[in-house]
Amino acid sequence: MSHLTHAQFNAAKIHCEQTLKSVLSRIEEYSFRKEVKELIIREYSLDKAQREIAHADFSYSSLDKFIRIAQRVNSFFSAVETYVAYNFDLNVSDYNRAIAESAELLASSSDAIVNAALETTDDELLRTYIRSTAGKAKYQSMDALLNAANESMKESRTYQKRAAQNARLILEKKNIEVSAVTDDAPVAELLRKKNQEAHDSEVNAATRNGVISSIIKIIKDQGFVVKKENVEECGDHAKISAIKPNGEKVNFAVYLDGKFVYKFHDYEGLSCEKDIGNFEEKFESIYGVKLEDKKIMWSNPDRTGKMAHQTTSTQKIGG
Repeated sequence: MSHLTHAQFNAAKIHCEQTLKSVLSRIEEYSFRKEVKELIIREYSLDKAQREIAHADFSYSSLDKFIRIAQRVNSFFSAVETYVAYNFDLNVSDYNRAIAESAELLASSSDAIVNAALETTDDELLRTYIRSTAGKAKYQSMDALLNAANESMKESRTYQKRAAQNARLILEKKNIEVSAVTDDAPVAELLRKKNQEAHDSEVNAATRNGVISSIIKIIKDQGFVVKKENVEECGDHAKISAIKPNGEKVNFAVYLDGKFVYKFHDYEGLSCEKDIGNFEEKFESIYGVKLEDKKIMWSNPDRTGKMAHQTTSTQKIGG
């Protein structure tokens, strides 16, 4: 007996968990004081996000919210890095010390005038300069502080070549390709874009790898043998192939967007349906999600290996 099934599972919870983990990990990379960490967590509602992950009924709208939070945090850190690129000489300054010193600016923003000025903009780089400017002098009005912050930002940008060099150093430290970074590159947008791409790539890979690990554990428990060479990267999806000592086989194609194609085949009798049911029950139990839009693309009660091979070739998973 053989079954070929195409299903969608709600990956929102898994993706949200990995997104938050990545953001918090980035905060932990730097030696911030406890007060600064707590301010960042409150400022970007990361504490609330942690509670929601523990208790929420996840949907793709939940995922959108977590992605927006991650983008805001990315913008903040990219702005801090941009400030460092324009205002430090990283050839003589330690990168981590420069980042920590610049992020300390967040802890000094308790003044009413400072807070009012911060409320006027969502531009994280300008917000960083508002904090920096306020830390150097006392301002009697919000407008005076905003004008001084804008002037300070303009003056810093006159050191474009040094900033581009620093941007390259910052990206190299993260093993991000920098060959295309020229001396006239827009530093703020460059750092924001590169950081966002690195975050997205990390989260997507971690999400899929977590799913793949769970699949492998479940099918091993069912008696399948899975070797390192049985897991392949195939561009937009990963492929898993496994076999039992008695010849029963299973193949998976796992996509980043939560789509599955899985085939249990070369079974005798009803044990195929039992293994499928066991796999789906355990997967749903692990992730607290339901397999959605599940369709049996093909079912054959007989062992017709030729037909099985033709069908799985069409689906681009091994037979």
